[in-house]
Amino acid sequence: MPTPATSDVSVIIPYYNREQYIDEAIQSVLAQTLHPLEVIIVNDCSREVSRRYLDRYAGVCTIVDLPVNVGLAAARNEGIYRARGRWIAFLDDDDIWLPEKLAVQMRYMEENPACDAVQSAVWAFFMHRPDELWGFDRPSPLTLAQALTREYSMLQPTMLIRADVVRALGGYDSRFRRAQDYEFMIRFAAAGYRMESIREPLARARRQGHDCATKHNWSMFLAHLRLCRKHRALYYRVYGGRGIVKYILVNLEIHSRRVRHVGGAMRLLVRLIPMKWQVRPDYEEPVQREVSSVA
Repeated sequence: MPTPATSDVSVIIPYYNREQYIDEAIQSVLAQTLHPLEVIIVNDCSREVSRRYLDRYAGVCTIVDLPVNVGLAAARNEGIYRARGRWIAFLDDDDIWLPEKLAVQMRYMEENPACDAVQSAVWAFFMHRPDELWGFDRPSPLTLAQALTREYSMLQPTMLIRADVVRALGGYDSRFRRAQDYEFMIRFAAAGYRMESIREPLARARRQGHDCATKHNWSMFLAHLRLCRKHRALYYRVYGGRGIVKYILVNLEIHSRRVRHVGGAMRLLVRLIPMKWQVRPDYEEPVQREVSSVA
């Protein structure tokens, strides 16, 4: 059997007490038809028994141990700092890549040299209901106006990005323990970089009832309020003052859905105060890089 080709991709997997899932995540990387250059596991100060579980991968992965728990954003940044590849791909410690993920995306990047990052659709899988296909309708390329809404998001387990771009942006904002993907996506689009999407699902995202950031509704809501505050100048530039109000209402409605009485009241409020994402007439999208500027 021929040996799979090796790419110039550094894979970064932040890890925190997920020994029950990490095998599937790492094996899905090692089973790629296009091998990565390296796999970096950033252990975010897991408990000792969870850390020792990683020893079995010491021969095929670089394991980085952080002395204190710093959160997902800062753990990714540590991996970015250590990555040697020209490309970086992110995978969470409970998600799974399909075997052709890297091969399909690297081929896409070769055919689209103006592209700085590419994501794809993903299969979300659950414990008690059928899988769902997410992200097949993502806009391509993503605009800043779209990035500022909650209608679009980065599908992190499918992301492949130029290493020089993610470093130029300073990586992820480590002050955001939650909503860090949304925050990074806004800065990426505001800087004029180009993110495109592949309709084909290339990963499986676990949604099986374990503890994850999206379950902490009110802390996620507060994180999005902080995000809106940080980028309020962008919201005003693109949508005006109504854009800021719209973003707050949308997030309040999303994160109150499971709260008795409050969720229903918020849905009613959103219906009574319909506000569209209406771009200001004088707004112009950031200029995206031309093909000739891509090294």
